[in-house]
Amino acid sequence: MSAPEWIFEFLLRAYPRDFRAAYGREMRMIFRDQRRAGHRGLRFWAECGWDVARSAPTLRVESWLAWWQMNDEALEGIAMRKTMAILSILIGVFEIVNSLVEGRAASAAGLDASALLSVTLGIVAGILLLAAGIAQAVRSARAPALAVAAAVTCIGVFVLIGVVMSRMSIFSTLLGIAFPIALLLFLRLGRGQSARAIA
Repeated sequence: MSAPEWIFEFLLRAYPRDFRAAYGREMRMIFRDQRRAGHRGLRFWAECGWDVARSAPTLRVESWLAWWQMNDEALEGIAMRKTMAILSILIGVFEIVNSLVEGRAASAAGLDASALLSVTLGIVAGILLLAAGIAQAVRSARAPALAVAAAVTCIGVFVLIGVVMSRMSIFSTLLGIAFPIALLLFLRLGRGQSARAIA
C-alpha cells in the first residue's frame, strides 16, 4: 500500500464502521481514480481532509445515537422479559402452594372428587407457569412456546375451576386468569416489536 493510500485509509477511520463497510470500497475507488487523473498535491489533500472533517462527525453522532437507541430498546425488552419471568415463577409457586393449602382445607372438611380434581388442576397450572417462568429466565429457545401453552392452559384450568367447581379462592382464580392474559399480551407485543426491529 502506497503512502497516499495509507493516509487515505487513516482518514477513512474517522467514519463509523457501518458506513465504511457500506461505502468504503467506493470511496477507495474514487480516491484511486482521482489520483490516476493527476489530482495530487496540497489542494487535493485539503479537499479530502475537508470532506472528512465535514461529514464524518455527523455520521459518527448518528451512528452513536442509533446504537444508544437500539441498546435502550434492547435493555427495556430484557428488563420486561425478566420481570415477566419472575412474575411467572412467583405466581406459579403461589398457585401451587395455594392449591395445596386449599386441598388440605378440603380434606379436613371431607375431600370429594371435585375438590381433588380442583386441587390437581390448580397444581398443574402452577407448575406450567413455574416452568414457563424458568424457561424465560434462562432464555430457552422453547420459552415463548412454553409460555403460550402455560398461559392458555392456565386460563382454561382456572375458568374451569371457577365456573364448574368453584373450589379455589376468588383471588387465586382471578390471578390464575389475569396473569396468563397479561403474559399472552406481553408475548404478542414482544413478537411485534421483534418483527419491527428486524424490518
